[in-house]
Amino acid sequence: MTITVRNEADIIEDNLRYHLGAGVDFILATDHRSDDGTTEILQRYEDEGRLHLHREEGEAFRQTEWVTDMARLAATRFGADWVINTDTDEFWFARGGTLREVFAAVPPGYGAVRGIWRHFALRPDDDDPFYERMIVRRAPAHDPADPYCANAKVAHRANGRVRVGRGNHDVEGDGLALLRDWVAFEILHFPIRSRNHLLGKYSRTLAGHRLAGGDLVPSHVARLAQSVQADPEELYRELLVDDEAMERGIAAGLLAIDTRLRDTLHGGSVRSSSPAEDVAFAEEIDAMLAMDSAVRLAERVGAFERRLAAVESKRGG
Repeated sequence: MTITVRNEADIIEDNLRYHLGAGVDFILATDHRSDDGTTEILQRYEDEGRLHLHREEGEAFRQTEWVTDMARLAATRFGADWVINTDTDEFWFARGGTLREVFAAVPPGYGAVRGIWRHFALRPDDDDPFYERMIVRRAPAHDPADPYCANAKVAHRANGRVRVGRGNHDVEGDGLALLRDWVAFEILHFPIRSRNHLLGKYSRTLAGHRLAGGDLVPSHVARLAQSVQADPEELYRELLVDDEAMERGIAAGLLAIDTRLRDTLHGGSVRSSSPAEDVAFAEEIDAMLAMDSAVRLAERVGAFERRLAAVESKRGG
């Protein structure tokens, strides 16, 4: 597994512990300027022989470059068979088996499989770990500028020449054809975990993306950074799901209680999903596929318009 980290001391150890327990053999981590104790946690896992740590000191957030380098290193130096490229707030949960069983089931002609985000809502702050408080899962949004939008990430066969796309949503390379119609994983996603996390995360992330290139700023990062600057308390109230909002959301079918991460980190077993939960998962796959098609179409239209503008510019000259 590869992971890029900056100031995630509240979650990074839980992420490492969860994935190593789920079947990940080894982790490659890039630490980007952490100063909150994250580095020391990563160094401890490196000292134990379970993690390879690289430190980046520049201000620009060059995630795509760093993840591609780690994914290639996983293949060429660390003997990986499959690689999961993840963020610190993501927990990969295999459906229908273990990680190893799911990867073993992928036909030889395919080299990449998808997991979809299952978002967990911001809950009132207290002294408990995030996974104790954040047991409320919410339906995905259809707006790419929403931090809870429908989306997918990709795991892939190890490949020394892989190119990982922006945000770890795609990969390119020989032998890495995507098994598009099978979603093998749920990615339990905890993007906003407290008031302080919300207020600090997006302004810092926006600055790093801008330094890496103006066209690399995700739309949800830009929107939330602007909202934090304009009225941080209003944004916090908008995103917070208190007990009253939780009850309304569950009654309306927009929210659901999901304790799988909490139960796993406590060492308990996770029960099988119910038919209603399987239907909810299928609905979120549909939302992801619709979003994926719209985004890919927009990218193709944008690329065509840029080529057309270049041709017209040459003609005008």
